[in-house]
Amino acid sequence: MHETTIRVPYYDTDRMGVVHHANYIRYFEIGRTEYIRERGVAYAEVEAGGVLMPIIATECRYLNPAHYDEVLTIRTKISGTITARVRFEYEIYNAADQPVCTGATELAFIDAHTRRPCRPPEAIRRLQAD
Repeated sequence: MHETTIRVPYYDTDRMGVVHHANYIRYFEIGRTEYIRERGVAYAEVEAGGVLMPIIATECRYLNPAHYDEVLTIRTKISGTITARVRFEYEIYNAADQPVCTGATELAFIDAHTRRPCRPPEAIRRLQAD
């Protein structure tokens, strides 16, 4: 499981200083991007190779609020087998190691020109071995 940290910026919070629920999906993206980057794969390279990875499903369960200026740890992993789709799972914790939320995103692989499903690039398939 990969870990990355972020500090909650003011603009991610509501008037009460609590992270707005929609921002957790963005935090998932940060976790996913850093997970694959640490393993030598960049989204830009995948896209330059003609493959897009749109999100086709999202799940999020809110457990405890996160607040302005808190440091959060995003734990990310791949779940299941990488086929024409890949599922990432996430756990977000606060500095006291309390769970803030859990969730998942499912991404498809599509050809950038035809917009049809395609096989994942070799670099992405190698992530399964990690």
